[in-house]
Amino acid sequence: MSKTWQTKQHQDIYIRRVELLVSLVLQVGVLLSSTVIFIGLVLFFVHAKSGPYKLFTTTHYAFPHSIRELTLSLKAKSGIGFIELGVLLLILTPITRVAVSILSFLIIRDKLMTLITLFVLIVLISSFWLGMAVR
Repeated sequence: MSKTWQTKQHQDIYIRRVELLVSLVLQVGVLLSSTVIFIGLVLFFVHAKSGPYKLFTTTHYAFPHSIRELTLSLKAKSGIGFIELGVLLLILTPITRVAVSILSFLIIRDKLMTLITLFVLIVLISSFWLGMAVR
């Protein structure tokens, strides 16, 4: 670590705060995505016109494939749209965690860990966009 710490205790306090922040990011991400998915399931069953068996065996429920389609689906209060948004939030949770880690390494001026974590973030985002391009 490059940052000059007044005492070892200050360094330990900072590291503990960063750990708590990362933990909070993960907890909020999972809780938020779970809540959105639950809302989507409730909407899905409320708007269902046939029995539950037919809902899960039919192919006419298409998931949105773009941000525009997702936005339209959410505006229409479609359960499928909310479920997809919840899954998207769940996918973005670890990406946000890595971004928070980059900020913490920048604050303590640890160049090596900042570069390594930045590389991990680039790989995560690239894989996300490449996965969208393949479809």
